[in-house]
Order: sequence, then C-alpha cells, then structure tokens
Amino acid sequence: MSRFRARRLLLGCSASDLVLLAEPEATTDTPQLLAALAVAAPAAATASAATAALGAALAALQPAPLAAADQAQAGTHSDAQSPSLSVTLDDGLVRSFVVTPPRGAQGLRELRATAAARFAALYGESAEHWLLVGDWHASFPFVVCALPRVLYRALDQWAQAHSWRLDSMTPALVRVCNRLCASIPSDGCLLVGFGQRLSLLYICNDQVASTRSVLLPSVPDFAALETLLAQERLRSPDQGASGKQQSLLWAGAADWLPLASRMAGLESRTIRLPGGGGSAATQLALAGRRS
Repeated sequence: MSRFRARRLLLGCSASDLVLLAEPEATTDTPQLLAALAVAAPAAATASAATAALGAALAALQPAPLAAADQAQAGTHSDAQSPSLSVTLDDGLVRSFVVTPPRGAQGLRELRATAAARFAALYGESAEHWLLVGDWHASFPFVVCALPRVLYRALDQWAQAHSWRLDSMTPALVRVCNRLCASIPSDGCLLVGFGQRLSLLYICNDQVASTRSVLLPSVPDFAALETLLAQERLRSPDQGASGKQQSLLWAGAADWLPLASRMAGLESRTIRLPGGGGSAATQLALAGRRS
C-alpha cells in the first residue's frame, strides 16, 4: 500500500493548461499528479475569453484516484473536513493594481469603494463582474487583485462536485509575495516569472508603488531581460524617488529567470521555486505548496 498522504489539492491555471496535484503531507515527497489538461485557445485573444475557456474546460478535468491510503483517509472526512483545493492563477487572468487610500479613510467599506473606483478608472468598466481582493490598509498604498467572478463560480462548483472545499484562488504574484515577503527589497522591484509570464511589483520607501504583468513573446535571454527591465523602469515614475540604492529580486519557476548578481546596473538576486522544466500550470500549482 502506498505511504503517500495528501495534505491538500493544488490546481494551477494558465491560459493554455490546467494541472491538478495532490500535495503530500511529507515535504520530502513528490506531489502526485491527478490530472492535466490542455485548454484550446479561444477565438478572441482576451483575458475574459481565456477565463471563459478555462471555466468550460474544468468539466473535462477528471482527476485520477488518490493513492489507496488517501482514499481510505478521505472516506473518514466529514463535510467540514473535506479536502481543500488551493488554486493559483496566471497573473494574466487577473487584474492587479495599486490603490492609494484617501486621507482619513474609515473602514473596509470605504477602501473597497475606493478600489472599485480605481478599477473603473483604469479599465473603463464596472467591477461588478470581478471579486476585489486586497491587503487593505487605510494609511498607505496596497495591491488589489480583481478576480473573475465567473471563474470563481466555476471553480467552486467543480470543487463541490468532487466533494472538495475551495480554500483559495490566488494570483501567482500574490503567492510569491506571501511566501517571500521578508526577502522583497524595500526599494526596487520584485519580478515574478512562471511560464512565459513576467509580473513586476515596484516598491519605493517600503511601500508598493505600481505593478504590471507582461506576456513574453518568446523565451528571453539575459540581454532581452535587461532591455525589458530598462523599458519597464521607465514606465514607473517612482523609480529612484527614494534616493536609496535599489535592488531586484527575481522569483518563480520559469527556466529563464536570470542568475546574475547585477542587472541593468542594479544589485540582483534570484530565488527559484519548484517546478522548473514543467508546464506553466504545473509551475503555478506547485507555487501553492506550503513551505
């Protein structure tokens, strides 16, 4: 009988594929692959079309049975103890932005209203079809992630159909921020890479300044990354505003993440996460592991 014990289920979602893993209780064990599915590209190359395609593809993602020991264990679960599902989304499937709270902001309701207004100003539409999730603060800027409601509902229904509980639906950038918060530079940039997606979070004076996500057209070499970095830094007006020495932190599972100690004239370091060599969805699923 297998000695594998599943702790949680991990789902990685990119625009092109879905991967479901069982996270082992023992951190030294390899996650068990339960299902993988390529998602056909939608006719319209938009984020909303990709989201709809993912939601429709979930019905065809049929997980393989867990190891025998886990099946026996699952049979003893009550509804309150049903297996949890942790979903990590490609940053291209969400809309992330920075919100500066109004002076004297009072309470979560006002902060949510400010985030909704910021969303409408940035994207030219109401936020009613999006779940706004943020690290809400009344005194300094914070990141808000707009998650597609239609995808959340599809994932929740899919999880319930398998007697699982949807525990979280989190963008890759936020997963990495939560995991490496103590390592993120107080002045500089966090650059997160999964698949061919690069997400950037700029920090100035230990406060978030701006964020952006870019789909790379091909696997970049060092020179291409350095050029891209120089171009992206020009987009952010806060770069250099603190007057302090800036630095870069690269993190993720993309094979193209650079290992240089300096890049574009800045101190640089890289933290590689598990999943190198795997598909984008595999990398994203593994990002949801508890360290």
